[in-house]
Amino acid sequence: MGSHLTRRRPLVLAALLAIVAAACGDDTSNVASTTTLSPATTIAEVQPPLLADVCPSTIVVQTDWYPQAEHGGIYEMLGADYVVDATRGATRGSLQVNGVDTGVDLEIRAGGPFLESPVVTEMFLDDDITLGYVGTDVALSRYAETPTLAVFNALSVNPQVILWNADTHPTAKTIADIAKEVDAISVFGDRPFMRFFVAEGQVPADKVDGNYKGSLMLATDDVAHQGFVTSEPFRYLTLESGQVNVGWQLIHDAGWTSYPQNLAINKLRYDELRGCLTRLVPLMQLAQIDFVADPQRTVATILDVVKQLDASWTQTAELAEYAVATMLSAGIVANGDTATFGDFESPRIDDFIERAVPILREQGLEIPDVSRDDIATNEFLDVAISISQP
Repeated sequence: MGSHLTRRRPLVLAALLAIVAAACGDDTSNVASTTTLSPATTIAEVQPPLLADVCPSTIVVQTDWYPQAEHGGIYEMLGADYVVDATRGATRGSLQVNGVDTGVDLEIRAGGPFLESPVVTEMFLDDDITLGYVGTDVALSRYAETPTLAVFNALSVNPQVILWNADTHPTAKTIADIAKEVDAISVFGDRPFMRFFVAEGQVPADKVDGNYKGSLMLATDDVAHQGFVTSEPFRYLTLESGQVNVGWQLIHDAGWTSYPQNLAINKLRYDELRGCLTRLVPLMQLAQIDFVADPQRTVATILDVVKQLDASWTQTAELAEYAVATMLSAGIVANGDTATFGDFESPRIDDFIERAVPILREQGLEIPDVSRDDIATNEFLDVAISISQP
């Protein structure tokens, strides 16, 4: 695990520094066999199948948060005719592939404060929602009442990290290291991954502070805290009050290997949506790859949507560019251990279920005995779609 951190981190920091410096001055079974980043063989080169005969007139995707680069693959499919409804947090336009209208609309709904209940609950309350963002750990925790089925993972690795001040703690390389050097690791509430780290002996129980105090507390406090490698390191390096250099470890590399941002359906709607998913899911595979290969247009769309939502959430082009670069260099958008992009791999998901279910049950949650096939499927993926980096 530690070797993963050592391999990835310099690439991320190099990308970060470059961005900071720049800021200062048809049938889906027949789509492309291999998709690369350099040169890109992406969705722009694929003749899209029309979706109108098999899909709902509007495909609704419920995201987990405000628009950000991590949602880029979905926004990549949004036509330029989109309209933002700031009251509902919804952005709607034609669903396009290679500039071709597929015959259906795409509505992307922001999460966070726009939701009155968790994404999985919303998916059972509102049948207009076609797909929602549901991490593997959430799918397990909610399976008894609101069973979902993941059909594509947009991010192979969770971008969540524990981070700390690297200047104050120069020798710390892992979560276990920093837990020995700070008085507290601040997280938002009772996080299952922290229970796992405690059970594994990586973090003493008395070092866990569930009263998360903010995303930039390293500027004032000698602690470690949860965050996202796609965001906080950049924000710390660009603080008006002075740069803070951070160290971090992905919670994935420390053993909590949940797939973080799965596109999932209400499992009770499987038969209803199956025909649509057969065509749509490979397009989502390609759209995610196309986004990271050439993100500028879609980043501009995300920034415009954020502006029109007119909420407390902010984004900048520099932060979005950093996020994309980090998702690539840290292996967050990647094939994983197989050649297929966006699949759910064994034994990874099986091992995670075995690891996570006891922890979730300790939290008082009713978790039935489930297997990978209960919560995720590779049925709709085009196995030939792959991403590779030079």
